[in-house]
Amino acid sequence: MHILQWFKKNQTLFKSLFLITVAVIVLSEVLSLSKTISIQQLQSIFASLSVGRVSMMAVIGLLCVVPMIGYDVVLNRILDQHLPKRYLLETSWMINSLNNLAGFGGLISIGLRSQFYGKDKKGKDIAKALSKIFIYLMFGLSMLSLIGLLLLVFGPASPFLQQYWIWLLGGSLYFPIVYLLSLSQKNDYLGNMQQKDRLLLIATSFFEWVGVFTAFASVGWLMGLSFDVWQLLPLFIAASLIGIVSMIPGELGTFDIMMIMGMTAFNVPRESVVVWLLLFRLFYYVIPFLIGVALFSKNIGVSFNQRFAGLPKELCLEIAHKIEVFLLYFTGTMLVLSATIPDAFDQIKWLAQLNPIRLNFILQYPSIILGYMFIVAGRGISARVMRAYFPTLFLIAATIVYAFIGGFRISTMLFLILLFVIMVVSKSELYRKQIVYAWEALTIDGLLIGALTILYIVIGVYNMPHLNHHPHQHSMDFLLFPSEKMWLHGFIAIMVVACAMLLFARYLMGSKHQIGVEAPLDTINQVLTTYGGNSDSHLVYLKDKQVFFYPDVQAPEVFFQFSTINNKCLVMGDPSGNTARFPEAIQAFIEEMDQWHYLPVFYETSEEIVLLLHEFGYDFIKFGEKALVDLSTFTLSGKRMKGQRALNNKITKEGFTFEVLQPPFSTNHLSVLRDVSDKWLDGRKEKGFSLGFYSETYLNQAPVAVVRNQAGRIVAFASFMPTYQDTSASIDLMRYDPELAPSGTMDYLFIQLFTYFQIAGKETFDLGMAPLANVGTFRSSFIQERIAYLIYNFGSHFYSFEGLRDYKQKYAAVWQPRYTLYSRDSWIGYVMIALLLVDNKPINRS
Repeated sequence: MHILQWFKKNQTLFKSLFLITVAVIVLSEVLSLSKTISIQQLQSIFASLSVGRVSMMAVIGLLCVVPMIGYDVVLNRILDQHLPKRYLLETSWMINSLNNLAGFGGLISIGLRSQFYGKDKKGKDIAKALSKIFIYLMFGLSMLSLIGLLLLVFGPASPFLQQYWIWLLGGSLYFPIVYLLSLSQKNDYLGNMQQKDRLLLIATSFFEWVGVFTAFASVGWLMGLSFDVWQLLPLFIAASLIGIVSMIPGELGTFDIMMIMGMTAFNVPRESVVVWLLLFRLFYYVIPFLIGVALFSKNIGVSFNQRFAGLPKELCLEIAHKIEVFLLYFTGTMLVLSATIPDAFDQIKWLAQLNPIRLNFILQYPSIILGYMFIVAGRGISARVMRAYFPTLFLIAATIVYAFIGGFRISTMLFLILLFVIMVVSKSELYRKQIVYAWEALTIDGLLIGALTILYIVIGVYNMPHLNHHPHQHSMDFLLFPSEKMWLHGFIAIMVVACAMLLFARYLMGSKHQIGVEAPLDTINQVLTTYGGNSDSHLVYLKDKQVFFYPDVQAPEVFFQFSTINNKCLVMGDPSGNTARFPEAIQAFIEEMDQWHYLPVFYETSEEIVLLLHEFGYDFIKFGEKALVDLSTFTLSGKRMKGQRALNNKITKEGFTFEVLQPPFSTNHLSVLRDVSDKWLDGRKEKGFSLGFYSETYLNQAPVAVVRNQAGRIVAFASFMPTYQDTSASIDLMRYDPELAPSGTMDYLFIQLFTYFQIAGKETFDLGMAPLANVGTFRSSFIQERIAYLIYNFGSHFYSFEGLRDYKQKYAAVWQPRYTLYSRDSWIGYVMIALLLVDNKPINRS
């Protein structure tokens, strides 16, 4: 009793051990089967057979396995189960194909059927149902044994066949004896079955064994061999009976020896019989068995995947996708190289072994075209774009046809079929609606395609007549072409394929979809008024960026402002709005970008957002520091502020005054402010994106602080930057007239602003970013930060970054770091170039 309870308690463990055991048996059978099949022999056989005949053998072999599904239909009817048809078909095929080759007297069949069909049933009920099915498995062979026996008795049977009459007699007795026992309604293990189920099992067994014989005879007929079907049938039945009694998996050995001896006696050449048996095993056992193994792996994988919350499937699909991309690029490269330096694949052994597709040089033209197209397809699959799926399948199918024409090789076929299967299995990885050809991708593909093309041109130069007799030529004679005409044909193919590649790439790109909308000011005001914002939120009024609203534009709570360069969406600052919704808003934004193959780059973000984005797999670099003035402690008193105090007093005594103007501004005011701005710029182009530029629409969104001279003329101004926070203040656009404003005017303006906001009750004043402050300047700095420093500092001539930090240092009490975050699929060099371009793109001064 205790033993029984222990078995029940560890039932799951025993089921797992059984599946592992089956997997080990399957693996061992694959290894033993590989020893009986010669790859070289198969290649020579297939080379002598037409594609049509080989295809017919494969189709007939698969069709002859189908009747066995009837066993499982009846089994589930007895168990009163209504399983999904697809599940029943897959599991039935798997069980029967595995049992055919590695059945061990039906033990695997019984075990697997218990595993897949008896999960919710009692062990006793399963045993009863399986025993009823099991006794009918041999009915078909028994019926055929009777037919074979009659052929021996009444037909012109050869003396060789006569010796097996006892086997045929014994086999024919199985059906009537067992059938009579099964009619009993008292025996739950053999009888007690409905008549329609009994008849269906008899029919299934009969057609199963007719199918086995049909598959065998069809192979011989398609090989063009001459034989007598009525002599073949008794021999085949007797050999099958002896093989089954031996309980050798798939009847390996026993069946083969008998068939070779018998067919040789019928004047069929021994070599032809060996090939016949080889093809029969391949198409009736091996191919269905491999499909069964795939289904077996799938079913085990489903259980394993459910146990670990779907992680194994995601991991496997990701690995399959990486392998798929590699194989596409690898195949494309090898196809081009095989047409470019064909002799190298004959002379260099390791290169020949590396090449998965070995074709004749005469087919140079399509090899070049297919090779380059595979590279473009690899980019589409790498980008996970749905539009690449069917063209890539077509390319693989075209290459399969091409391989048949160029000389059939089983290794080539297996490689292409594997690639095709991986494509189909990993289809779910293709979810994007378009491809945006990133600079990183263009660099990789450009280098690869450029290298292959340059190699071809170099070979053309190497084959020029005046170089034909150089001494060094003997060391690299694999670079020689049969003729200049052949090389020219290949070069023309490269020119043709260049156009085809552009068309293919353009198809994959589709009609470019732009994320986000133009900034609707009313909606922006609604979000900022309701939920607040940050010191960068006000830049949205520049209207030089797109806006993404979350959850939608009708009822927004959060928005992102960004500009797009290539495939990079450069997000300015932190998101604005309801901070409680930031995590889900960031996720929705990234997912929307990802669907259209854009990569967000988050520019000048705070530490809080860095922590959120790092969970999404983003890398980050420190991009600078934001200077904050502590207004609660700010004063001009003391030794440290002696210079600023003297400067402020000097400008005040000279009659300069400070004033804050409220919007909307008059035309006269705007004209004066524009004049000051233009003089300050002195012909330089304004920067946008992360900095305010002169725009009347933008200036009218907030107050402007101005400095007037003795005559009341505005000589300097600073536009307010609303922070949408109660305790903080900031400014954006700062300009002065170099002719009218004395030295120190901007310091005077800052000091007056500090006093103004102190009175208004603000606690901090945001002086803005000091880009690249303390970034990449240390020997231990991250390499990404050092690259960023070099590129951004070299590419920007608008500010002296070091001088900007030194100036702000006079007032800043606190420095807050700011970061740039980018996807790991982006290269930091290209991220910095994108930031430079977006910072310096033409601005709209509306």
